[in-house]
Amino acid sequence: MSPRGHGRFFRWALAVLLLPPVLLLGSVEAVYRYGLARVGELPRPPPPRTGLAYQVLWLAEEGGPPRLEPLWPWRLVSHVPGVQWVRRAQRSAGEFLASMTAGRWLASRPRSERERPLHRTFQTLVLTVWISRHWSAEELLTAYAESARFGQGLIGLDAAARRYFGQEPERLALHEVALLAGLPQSPSRYDPLRRPEAALRRRDFVLSRLLSAGLISEAQREEARMQPLPVPAK
Repeated sequence: MSPRGHGRFFRWALAVLLLPPVLLLGSVEAVYRYGLARVGELPRPPPPRTGLAYQVLWLAEEGGPPRLEPLWPWRLVSHVPGVQWVRRAQRSAGEFLASMTAGRWLASRPRSERERPLHRTFQTLVLTVWISRHWSAEELLTAYAESARFGQGLIGLDAAARRYFGQEPERLALHEVALLAGLPQSPSRYDPLRRPEAALRRRDFVLSRLLSAGLISEAQREEARMQPLPVPAK
């Protein structure tokens, strides 16, 4: 075979090898766009708030500083039945909160009587990808803080801060921030009024995470751990 023939053969072989991945990626992108169209109205990001209370809330959920890595439609494949689900430890930064925000947005929308649960799950995955690609970490953090549940019928960091401490989140002390940041994971389990010992353990755990992240010193942690639980504001 001549050198020119060899060149044509290798180009043909390369095209054959690349064709399946290209078709797969194109198909996944098409499915993503179809799912996004089915979502309908997309959520608008709120004006970002970046105080300490918000950053600690992110750290308590994500285990790291506010950072949102964009996801790509191929991640949808990991949720297909028969394909191993992505473990939380393998998730991209911000993916967990993006998924929660997507789920809450869809839950607030009217649901068709003919809609199956699988459809809503797929829409949540699609919207999670979209949020990760179009929102900032600060916007996602604010949206989560506004919709998180803090027990006692409280929804949102503002409501919780005023109920427990009688002031806005930006004016909370370190021990107050740590207490509130530990509540959304299980508001009833860590209820400071009904289960004070569990609430204190959870608060101290959040303080330890702040220390490990380099956001506070050992002295600040120990001082915060000495503070009593709040007396809810009337």
